[in-house]
Amino acid sequence: MQSKLLNKALIIALTTCLSIGTVHASISSNSADGIVALVNDEIILKSELNSAAQYIKAQLKQAGTDASDEQIHQLALNELITRKLQLGLINRSGMVTNETVINQQLLKIAQSQGLNSLSELQTKLDGEKAGSYAAMRKNLIEEAAIQAMWQNQVQGRVHITDQEIATFLRSPEGAQIASSDKVLIPEWQTSHILARIDDTQNAAIAEQKINALYEEIQKGADFRTLAATYSDDTGSAQQYGSLGWVSEGQMVPEFESVMKTTEAGDYSTPFRSQFGWHILKVDNTRQRDVTDQYRKNAAKEYLFARQAPQAEEDWLQELRSSAYIKIFE
Repeated sequence: MQSKLLNKALIIALTTCLSIGTVHASISSNSADGIVALVNDEIILKSELNSAAQYIKAQLKQAGTDASDEQIHQLALNELITRKLQLGLINRSGMVTNETVINQQLLKIAQSQGLNSLSELQTKLDGEKAGSYAAMRKNLIEEAAIQAMWQNQVQGRVHITDQEIATFLRSPEGAQIASSDKVLIPEWQTSHILARIDDTQNAAIAEQKINALYEEIQKGADFRTLAATYSDDTGSAQQYGSLGWVSEGQMVPEFESVMKTTEAGDYSTPFRSQFGWHILKVDNTRQRDVTDQYRKNAAKEYLFARQAPQAEEDWLQELRSSAYIKIFE
Protein backbone atom coordinates (compact mmCIF):
# COMPACT_ATOMS: atom_id res chain seq x y z
CA MET A 1 0.00 0.00 0.00
CA GLN A 2 2.84 2.40 0.69
CA SER A 3 3.78 4.72 -2.17
CA LYS A 4 7.42 3.92 -2.88
CA LEU A 5 9.67 4.62 -5.80
CA LEU A 6 10.30 0.97 -6.50
CA ASN A 7 6.92 -0.69 -6.29
CA LYS A 8 3.63 -1.16 -8.10
CA ALA A 9 2.25 2.14 -6.83
CA LEU A 10 4.26 3.78 -9.60
CA ILE A 11 1.92 2.31 -12.18
CA ILE A 12 -1.20 3.33 -10.27
CA ALA A 13 0.10 6.86 -9.86
CA LEU A 14 0.03 7.38 -13.65
CA THR A 15 -3.73 7.57 -13.53
CA THR A 16 -4.20 9.52 -10.29
CA CYS A 17 -2.95 12.94 -11.44
CA LEU A 18 -0.57 13.44 -8.52
CA SER A 19 1.23 16.18 -10.45
CA ILE A 20 3.29 18.90 -8.83
CA GLY A 21 4.69 20.55 -11.89
CA THR A 22 5.41 19.79 -15.53
CA VAL A 23 8.64 18.59 -17.00
CA HIS A 24 8.56 20.21 -20.42
CA ALA A 25 11.46 18.31 -21.95
CA SER A 26 12.96 14.86 -21.67
CA ILE A 27 16.28 14.73 -19.92
CA SER A 28 18.95 12.90 -21.84
CA SER A 29 20.72 10.26 -19.80
CA ASN A 30 24.07 11.36 -21.19
CA SER A 31 23.63 15.06 -20.42
CA ALA A 32 25.64 16.79 -17.69
CA ASP A 33 24.29 16.32 -14.17
CA GLY A 34 22.44 19.20 -12.61
CA ILE A 35 19.66 20.16 -10.22
CA VAL A 36 16.17 19.31 -11.43
CA ALA A 37 14.19 20.31 -8.34
CA LEU A 38 14.55 21.78 -4.88
CA VAL A 39 12.48 20.22 -2.09
CA ASN A 40 12.84 22.27 1.11
CA ASP A 41 16.59 21.98 1.68
CA GLU A 42 16.99 18.81 -0.40
CA ILE A 43 17.87 18.69 -4.10
CA ILE A 44 16.93 16.25 -6.86
CA LEU A 45 19.68 15.69 -9.40
CA LYS A 46 19.21 14.99 -13.08
CA SER A 47 21.00 11.68 -12.61
CA GLU A 48 18.50 10.67 -9.89
CA LEU A 49 15.59 11.50 -12.15
CA ASN A 50 17.10 9.58 -15.06
CA SER A 51 17.68 6.48 -12.90
CA ALA A 52 14.13 6.62 -11.53
CA ALA A 53 12.67 7.15 -15.00
CA GLN A 54 14.59 4.21 -16.43
CA TYR A 55 13.31 1.95 -13.66
CA ILE A 56 9.73 3.10 -14.09
CA LYS A 57 9.92 2.65 -17.85
CA ALA A 58 11.08 -0.94 -17.40
CA GLN A 59 8.32 -1.65 -14.86
CA LEU A 60 5.62 -0.16 -17.09
CA LYS A 61 6.88 -2.16 -20.06
CA GLN A 62 6.82 -5.35 -18.00
CA ALA A 63 3.23 -4.57 -16.93
CA GLY A 64 2.19 -3.87 -20.53
CA THR A 65 1.35 -0.22 -19.79
CA ASP A 66 2.12 2.45 -22.36
CA ALA A 67 3.37 5.88 -21.31
CA SER A 68 5.24 8.68 -23.02
CA ASP A 69 8.71 9.75 -21.93
CA GLU A 70 7.18 12.95 -20.55
CA GLN A 71 4.67 10.99 -18.44
CA ILE A 72 7.41 8.70 -17.15
CA HIS A 73 9.67 11.61 -16.19
CA GLN A 74 6.73 13.36 -14.53
CA LEU A 75 5.90 10.26 -12.50
CA ALA A 76 9.53 9.78 -11.54
CA LEU A 77 9.81 13.41 -10.46
CA ASN A 78 6.65 13.18 -8.37
CA GLU A 79 7.87 10.06 -6.61
CA LEU A 80 11.31 11.55 -5.96
CA ILE A 81 9.74 14.69 -4.50
CA THR A 82 7.56 12.58 -2.22
CA ARG A 83 10.59 10.56 -1.14
CA LYS A 84 12.64 13.68 -0.39
CA LEU A 85 9.79 15.11 1.68
CA GLN A 86 9.47 11.90 3.68
CA LEU A 87 13.22 11.58 4.25
CA GLY A 88 13.40 15.23 5.31
CA LEU A 89 10.66 14.63 7.86
CA ILE A 90 12.45 11.49 9.07
CA ASN A 91 15.72 13.39 9.53
CA ARG A 92 13.98 16.13 11.49
CA SER A 93 12.19 13.62 13.71
CA GLY A 94 15.45 11.96 14.75
CA MET A 95 14.31 8.40 14.01
CA VAL A 96 16.92 5.78 14.96
CA THR A 97 17.81 2.91 12.63
CA ASN A 98 17.45 -0.66 13.90
CA GLU A 99 20.84 -1.95 12.75
CA THR A 100 19.94 -5.55 13.57
CA VAL A 101 16.98 -5.50 11.18
CA ILE A 102 19.06 -3.90 8.40
CA ASN A 103 21.82 -6.49 8.84
CA GLN A 104 19.25 -9.29 8.67
CA GLN A 105 17.89 -7.90 5.40
CA LEU A 106 21.39 -7.61 3.95
CA LEU A 107 22.21 -11.15 5.05
CA LYS A 108 19.11 -12.46 3.25
CA ILE A 109 20.27 -10.66 0.11
CA ALA A 110 23.73 -12.19 0.53
CA GLN A 111 22.30 -15.68 0.99
CA SER A 112 20.06 -15.28 -2.08
CA GLN A 113 23.28 -14.76 -4.06
CA GLY A 114 24.99 -17.79 -2.58
CA LEU A 115 27.08 -15.79 -0.11
CA ASN A 116 27.54 -16.54 3.58
CA SER A 117 28.27 -13.18 5.20
CA LEU A 118 27.89 -9.42 4.90
CA SER A 119 31.62 -9.06 4.26
CA GLU A 120 31.31 -11.37 1.24
CA LEU A 121 28.36 -9.32 -0.03
CA GLN A 122 30.31 -6.09 0.39
CA THR A 123 33.32 -7.50 -1.45
CA LYS A 124 31.13 -8.70 -4.32
CA LEU A 125 29.13 -5.47 -4.70
CA ASP A 126 32.05 -3.08 -4.32
CA GLY A 127 34.04 -5.24 -6.73
CA GLU A 128 31.37 -4.65 -9.35
CA LYS A 129 31.06 -0.94 -8.58
CA ALA A 130 32.76 1.02 -5.80
CA GLY A 131 30.33 2.17 -3.08
CA SER A 132 27.53 -0.22 -4.11
CA TYR A 133 27.31 -1.91 -0.71
CA ALA A 134 27.08 1.41 1.14
CA ALA A 135 24.42 2.58 -1.33
CA MET A 136 22.37 -0.59 -0.81
CA ARG A 137 22.62 -0.26 2.97
CA LYS A 138 21.60 3.41 2.80
CA ASN A 139 18.59 2.54 0.64
CA LEU A 140 17.45 -0.21 3.04
CA ILE A 141 17.76 2.20 5.98
CA GLU A 142 15.70 4.81 4.14
CA GLU A 143 13.03 2.29 3.13
CA ALA A 144 12.73 1.01 6.71
CA ALA A 145 12.39 4.56 8.02
CA ILE A 146 9.79 5.48 5.39
CA GLN A 147 7.81 2.33 6.19
CA ALA A 148 7.86 3.15 9.91
CA MET A 149 6.72 6.70 9.22
CA TRP A 150 4.01 5.46 6.87
CA GLN A 151 2.67 3.18 9.57
CA ASN A 152 2.69 6.01 12.09
CA GLN A 153 1.01 8.55 9.82
CA VAL A 154 -1.45 6.43 7.84
CA GLN A 155 -2.49 3.96 10.51
CA GLY A 156 -3.14 6.86 12.85
CA ARG A 157 -5.61 8.30 10.32
CA VAL A 158 -7.62 5.14 9.69
CA HIS A 159 -10.08 4.37 12.47
CA ILE A 160 -12.12 1.19 12.06
CA THR A 161 -14.80 0.62 14.68
CA ASP A 162 -16.12 -2.68 16.00
CA GLN A 163 -19.47 -1.78 14.46
CA GLU A 164 -17.90 -1.39 11.01
CA ILE A 165 -16.24 -4.79 11.39
CA ALA A 166 -19.48 -6.45 12.48
CA THR A 167 -21.43 -4.88 9.60
CA PHE A 168 -18.79 -5.94 7.08
CA LEU A 169 -18.75 -9.54 8.36
CA ARG A 170 -22.51 -9.74 7.85
CA SER A 171 -22.18 -8.65 4.21
CA PRO A 172 -21.68 -11.06 1.27
CA GLU A 173 -18.28 -9.49 0.65
CA GLY A 174 -17.28 -10.04 4.25
CA ALA A 175 -18.36 -13.68 4.11
CA GLN A 176 -15.94 -14.22 1.23
CA ILE A 177 -13.01 -12.40 2.84
CA ALA A 178 -13.30 -13.89 6.33
CA SER A 179 -13.60 -17.67 6.13
CA SER A 180 -15.90 -19.40 8.62
CA ASP A 181 -13.56 -22.41 8.90
CA LYS A 182 -12.57 -23.12 12.48
CA VAL A 183 -9.12 -21.80 13.43
CA LEU A 184 -7.31 -23.48 16.32
CA ILE A 185 -3.94 -22.49 17.76
CA PRO A 186 -1.75 -24.53 20.12
CA GLU A 187 -1.04 -23.10 23.58
CA TRP A 188 1.23 -24.18 26.41
CA GLN A 189 0.65 -23.51 30.11
CA THR A 190 4.19 -22.83 31.26
CA SER A 191 6.27 -22.05 34.33
CA HIS A 192 9.98 -21.29 34.59
CA ILE A 193 12.86 -20.53 36.89
CA LEU A 194 15.29 -17.88 35.68
CA ALA A 195 18.88 -17.23 36.67
CA ARG A 196 19.33 -13.81 35.13
CA ILE A 197 22.57 -12.62 33.53
CA ASP A 198 23.15 -8.96 34.32
CA ASP A 199 25.59 -6.57 35.99
CA THR A 200 25.18 -8.31 39.35
CA GLN A 201 25.39 -11.90 38.10
CA ASN A 202 27.62 -13.00 35.24
CA ALA A 203 26.95 -15.94 32.91
CA ALA A 204 29.10 -18.40 34.85
CA ILE A 205 27.41 -17.67 38.19
CA ALA A 206 23.96 -17.79 36.59
CA GLU A 207 24.74 -21.18 35.03
CA GLN A 208 26.05 -22.49 38.32
CA LYS A 209 22.87 -21.33 40.08
CA ILE A 210 20.49 -22.89 37.54
CA ASN A 211 22.39 -26.20 37.59
CA ALA A 212 22.13 -26.34 41.37
CA LEU A 213 18.37 -25.74 41.20
CA TYR A 214 18.04 -28.38 38.47
CA GLU A 215 19.74 -30.92 40.74
CA GLU A 216 17.25 -30.09 43.49
CA ILE A 217 14.32 -30.65 41.11
CA GLN A 218 15.76 -33.99 40.05
CA LYS A 219 15.96 -34.97 43.73
CA GLY A 220 12.22 -34.25 44.09
CA ALA A 221 12.12 -30.60 45.21
CA ASP A 222 8.89 -28.76 44.39
CA PHE A 223 9.26 -26.70 41.20
CA ARG A 224 6.77 -24.06 42.34
CA THR A 225 8.51 -23.53 45.65
CA LEU A 226 11.95 -23.19 44.02
CA ALA A 227 10.58 -20.74 41.46
CA ALA A 228 8.94 -18.60 44.13
CA THR A 229 12.10 -18.59 46.25
CA TYR A 230 15.01 -18.45 43.79
CA SER A 231 13.82 -17.28 40.34
CA ASP A 232 15.26 -13.93 39.23
CA ASP A 233 12.09 -13.25 37.23
CA THR A 234 10.33 -11.45 40.08
CA GLY A 235 7.06 -11.13 38.19
CA SER A 236 6.54 -14.84 37.58
CA ALA A 237 8.19 -15.76 40.91
CA GLN A 238 5.24 -14.15 42.68
CA GLN A 239 3.06 -16.63 40.76
CA TYR A 240 5.30 -19.60 41.68
CA GLY A 241 7.01 -19.36 38.28
CA SER A 242 3.80 -19.37 36.24
CA LEU A 243 3.79 -17.59 32.87
CA GLY A 244 0.21 -18.57 32.12
CA TRP A 245 -0.91 -19.79 28.70
CA VAL A 246 1.60 -19.06 25.94
CA SER A 247 1.13 -19.30 22.18
CA GLU A 248 3.60 -19.31 19.30
CA GLY A 249 5.56 -16.11 18.77
CA GLN A 250 5.13 -14.78 22.30
CA MET A 251 8.45 -15.94 23.73
CA VAL A 252 12.06 -15.64 22.59
CA PRO A 253 13.08 -18.39 20.08
CA GLU A 254 15.18 -20.38 22.57
CA PHE A 255 12.31 -20.52 25.07
CA GLU A 256 9.72 -21.43 22.44
CA SER A 257 11.88 -24.20 21.00
CA VAL A 258 12.28 -25.88 24.38
CA MET A 259 8.62 -25.30 25.25
CA LYS A 260 7.46 -27.12 22.12
CA THR A 261 9.63 -30.16 22.79
CA THR A 262 8.78 -30.55 26.49
CA GLU A 263 5.95 -32.93 27.35
CA ALA A 264 3.02 -31.73 29.45
CA GLY A 265 3.79 -32.28 33.14
CA ASP A 266 7.54 -32.44 32.52
CA TYR A 267 10.35 -29.92 32.87
CA SER A 268 13.37 -29.14 30.69
CA THR A 269 17.08 -29.31 31.25
CA PRO A 270 18.70 -25.88 31.82
CA PHE A 271 19.00 -23.75 28.68
CA ARG A 272 20.14 -20.24 27.91
CA SER A 273 18.36 -17.29 26.27
CA GLN A 274 19.18 -13.61 25.98
CA PHE A 275 17.82 -13.14 29.52
CA GLY A 276 19.87 -15.81 31.24
CA TRP A 277 19.52 -19.48 32.18
CA HIS A 278 16.09 -21.14 32.44
CA ILE A 279 14.43 -24.30 33.58
CA LEU A 280 11.04 -24.55 31.93
CA LYS A 281 8.05 -26.63 32.98
CA VAL A 282 5.04 -27.32 30.75
CA ASP A 283 2.04 -27.74 33.01
CA ASN A 284 -0.53 -28.39 30.28
CA THR A 285 -1.34 -27.95 26.56
CA ARG A 286 -4.48 -27.12 24.63
CA GLN A 287 -5.91 -26.04 21.28
CA ARG A 288 -7.64 -22.65 21.59
CA ASP A 289 -10.44 -21.68 19.21
CA VAL A 290 -9.63 -18.25 17.77
CA THR A 291 -12.02 -18.38 14.80
CA ASP A 292 -14.01 -15.32 15.85
CA GLN A 293 -10.92 -13.19 16.44
CA TYR A 294 -9.35 -14.43 13.21
CA ARG A 295 -12.41 -13.35 11.21
CA LYS A 296 -12.44 -9.94 12.90
CA ASN A 297 -8.74 -9.45 12.17
CA ALA A 298 -9.21 -10.44 8.53
CA ALA A 299 -12.10 -7.99 8.20
CA LYS A 300 -10.13 -5.19 9.86
CA GLU A 301 -7.14 -5.76 7.57
CA TYR A 302 -9.41 -5.66 4.52
CA LEU A 303 -11.17 -2.48 5.62
CA PHE A 304 -7.83 -0.87 6.43
CA ALA A 305 -6.46 -1.74 2.98
CA ARG A 306 -9.52 -0.13 1.43
CA GLN A 307 -9.23 3.09 3.44
CA ALA A 308 -5.43 3.45 3.61
CA PRO A 309 -4.88 4.88 0.08
CA GLN A 310 -7.08 7.90 0.80
CA ALA A 311 -5.44 8.41 4.20
CA GLU A 312 -2.03 8.24 2.54
CA GLU A 313 -3.03 10.72 -0.15
CA ASP A 314 -4.34 13.14 2.48
CA TRP A 315 -1.08 12.87 4.43
CA LEU A 316 1.10 13.42 1.37
CA GLN A 317 -1.00 16.38 0.26
CA GLU A 318 -0.53 17.95 3.70
CA LEU A 319 3.19 17.22 3.51
CA ARG A 320 3.47 18.85 0.09
CA SER A 321 1.31 21.84 0.90
CA SER A 322 3.60 22.81 3.76
CA ALA A 323 6.81 22.30 1.76
CA TYR A 324 8.86 24.53 -0.50
CA ILE A 325 9.07 22.84 -3.90
CA LYS A 326 10.73 24.46 -6.90
CA ILE A 327 11.10 22.67 -10.23
CA PHE A 328 13.76 23.94 -12.63
CA GLU A 329 12.63 23.67 -16.22
